[in-house]
Amino acid sequence: MLFVRHLERLPPRPVAFTALVITAALWGSNAVVARVLLDGISAVWLAWLRWDIVLLILAPFVWKERRAIIAALRNHTRELAIFAVVGFAPQNVLTYVGLSGTTAINMGLLNSAVPVMIVAIVAVIKRRPPGLFESIGLAISVTGVLLIVAHGDARAILRLDFNAWDLLLLVGMFIWAIYTIKLGERTIPLSFPAFCFAAALIGQIITLPALGWDLAVHGAPRPSLLTISGVLYIGAFPTLLAILLYGYGIARIGAVQAGIFTHLVPVFAAIFATLTIGERLHAFHAAGFALIAGGAILCCLTPAPMLSSSREVPRA
Repeated sequence: MLFVRHLERLPPRPVAFTALVITAALWGSNAVVARVLLDGISAVWLAWLRWDIVLLILAPFVWKERRAIIAALRNHTRELAIFAVVGFAPQNVLTYVGLSGTTAINMGLLNSAVPVMIVAIVAVIKRRPPGLFESIGLAISVTGVLLIVAHGDARAILRLDFNAWDLLLLVGMFIWAIYTIKLGERTIPLSFPAFCFAAALIGQIITLPALGWDLAVHGAPRPSLLTISGVLYIGAFPTLLAILLYGYGIARIGAVQAGIFTHLVPVFAAIFATLTIGERLHAFHAAGFALIAGGAILCCLTPAPMLSSSREVPRA
C-alpha cells in the first residue's frame, strides 16, 4: 500500500516508535467502540464484519499480487491458517466474547500482559530458563493480572474466584502474544498487506461455523446506523491501519520491544472509556497496571536475542 511504501523512506526506528504509539491509541479506541457495539451485535458478527471491511479495503491494493496470494494460499495453507487463528477473526471472536461481559478498561489493562506473555512463550519455545529479572518480572506481572481479574479482591484470588469474562480476554491476549512472535518470524513470500489479505480470508472461512451457529440461534443482526458506522471504523482503523503499523513496528524493532508499546493501550482505553462511555477507574486498575507494566519492564531489560532486533525479521 502507498502508506506503507511511504514509511519505508523514513528513518526506521523513530517512525517505528511513532507507528506503535498510534497503534496503541487505535487499539484503545477499539476496546471502547467494540464495548458499545456489543450491546447491539454479537461477538461473532462483530469480528466477521470487522474483517469483511478489511478485505474490501485491501482488495484493490493487493490485486496486482493476486497470483502470489493464490500461490501462498495453495503452498502455505497451514502456516496461513495458524496466523488466521491466532491473529485474525477467530482470535477476535474470543476477545469480543470476553469483552461482552466486562469493561473496555479491563480489556485495555489486560493488553499490558502481552509483553510478559511474549517473554514467557519465547522461554518455553527456546527451552531457555528465564533469567533473574525475567523471573521477578513474570511474578510481578502475574500478580497484577490476578488483581485485575479478581477486581481488587484478595479473597477472590485465594479462592480462585475470577471474572470468567476477564479470563476469556486473558486467553485472547495470550493468543495474540503467540501471533506477535510468529509475525516476527513470518517467511511467507508476500508483502505485508497481501499477507494480511490471505490470512484474513482464511480467518473468515474458519469463523463460518460459529457464524452459522449464531445465525441459527439468534437470527440475522439488525444493525443500526451507529453499529454500521462503528464496524466501519473498527475495520478501517483499529484493524487494518493498526495491523499494518504494528507489522511495520515489529519488522524494525522486534517483537519484544514492539510489545512494550501495548502498555499504552490501557492508557488510551481508560481515557476514551471515561470520557465517552462513563466507565470508572478504580484503585485496583491502577495497581494492576503498575504491577504488569513494572514486571514487563523487568522482563524486557534483557530481551530474547531472536526478538530484540529486526535483523532476522522480514520487512512489512
